[in-house]
Amino acid sequence: MAALCLAVLVTAGLTWYLFAPDGGTDSGGGAVPGGPTLVPNTGPLDARRPEIGKPAPDFALVDARDGATIRMLSDLRGKSVIVNWYASWCSPCRAEIPDFIAALDAHPGELAVLGIDFMESENKALEILDELNATYPAVLDSAGLVADRWRVGAGLPTTFFVDRDGILQGMKIGRVTPTDLEQNLAKLGLRYTASAR
Repeated sequence: MAALCLAVLVTAGLTWYLFAPDGGTDSGGGAVPGGPTLVPNTGPLDARRPEIGKPAPDFALVDARDGATIRMLSDLRGKSVIVNWYASWCSPCRAEIPDFIAALDAHPGELAVLGIDFMESENKALEILDELNATYPAVLDSAGLVADRWRVGAGLPTTFFVDRDGILQGMKIGRVTPTDLEQNLAKLGLRYTASAR
C-alpha cells in the first residue's frame, strides 16, 4: 500500500512539474556556464511552458545533419508532429524510433517527426538515427535550454504530440509503445494501427 501511495505522489508531482504554468518569467536564452556555446537565434522562442490543449512553445535549434540550418517547431505547422527528445545512450529511445518511422510511412505528408537530441554532439545525435535508418529531421539541444523550457529532464525519451494547428495534445515520458502511439496519433486525428514487433 505504501508503494502505491508513493507512486501516486511521484506521478502527481511529475505531472504538476511538467504542466504547471510558471507565469512566463523565464526568458531563456544565453549559454549555460561552462556548457556549450549557443548558436545565435536558437533556443526557446517564447516564455510559455508546454500545457495540454494550449499552443506548443516554439523553439529554434540547429539541424543535426548539416550544422547550419535552423529549424523551428512552427515550421511544421499544418502537419501533426511527434516531438521526441532522445539520446544515443538511451535504450528506450532506440526501441521506439522504428515505430515512429512506421507511423511516418503510414501518413506521408500528414505527419512529421522532429527528433531533438539532448545535450550530445552532432556525431552522437546522428549515430542512433543512421543506425536505425531514421531520415526524419533532427536538431541539437546542445545546452538543454529548450528541454528545460519544455520540462524535459534526464528521463528520456520524452515525447510530445502536437496537432496540425500547433496545439499540444499529448505527451509521454519513457518509451512510446505501439499502443501509446496509436492513442496519441488518434488525438491528432490520425488513424494508425501499429504492427506487432
